[in-house]
Amino acid sequence: MHSSVLRYIDQVARLGSIRRAASVLNVASSAVNRQILKLEADMGTPLFERVGNGVRPTVAGDYVIRHARETLARWQTVQTEITGLSGDIHGEVRIVSIPAPIVRILPRAIEATSRRHPHITFRVIDAAPADHAEEMRARRPDIAILFVDRRHSGYDVAAKIKLRLGAIMHPDHPLARHKELTLTECAAHPVAMLSDPWILNAAAEAEFIHSGAQFRSVLLTNSLPMTKEVMRAGIGLGFFTPAGFVEELKAGELVHVPLVEQELQHSEIGLLIHRERQSWPAVRAVASCLIEEFASLDRDVNALEMAKRRT
Repeated sequence: MHSSVLRYIDQVARLGSIRRAASVLNVASSAVNRQILKLEADMGTPLFERVGNGVRPTVAGDYVIRHARETLARWQTVQTEITGLSGDIHGEVRIVSIPAPIVRILPRAIEATSRRHPHITFRVIDAAPADHAEEMRARRPDIAILFVDRRHSGYDVAAKIKLRLGAIMHPDHPLARHKELTLTECAAHPVAMLSDPWILNAAAEAEFIHSGAQFRSVLLTNSLPMTKEVMRAGIGLGFFTPAGFVEELKAGELVHVPLVEQELQHSEIGLLIHRERQSWPAVRAVASCLIEEFASLDRDVNALEMAKRRT
């Protein structure tokens, strides 16, 4: 349907080398070079500038590369939609997520999707905010599960859940029976902190200027499971929404006490779907299961809050 030169241009631009592109494409370097030279002759302008052992796009080349990639992306959409007509859905779905949904929402959604569509595969990236910002800017994920603290161009919010940030701790912790807590009160005890604590740093800095408090971290890690085990052992408290701790909170293994700071009281976790890929059968199938899991989490969190009010 489409000339092989589109794939050649795409790979040469990505790798900056005709030789490396030919190796990836499993064709002869001369074939790739010949196709590009022919296209340059047809268009009457160079598309790549030869520099050292590689190449880089000219201004005209940038336009052609953009066209090639858009055409290839549209063709992939057509192929996946045609495959979906048979009901036998194939394809890889790339998902970027903050840590908490990886504990509960994603595994359940992947299990449900795999039962219905066993040929869908998944690429899941556990991303800290600094990392997922780059992923979203490049629009690489098909689906993202992130805090809805700003708009992401090219993505639609398919579902979201409001959660309250709080201190999570062992039931025997001295602060466990409080109804609400300030960050200053929490700072009097050891804390287990994720490497990138999202907006917590800004809120703590503003409050600690007045209170003179300071966190004493017993653990600093990028691992949510590690943080969870430290809290379950009573070694330190952590700052999270209930999203990744529902089962432990239900079982009474951990306690969630909301924080009073205004900017921390309400957080929204959103399910973001790439606007141009939401019609792809594989993406649509995964998104459907994730929407169900968002609704399930919302019900469980509300039930926990109601049970806590009764006590």
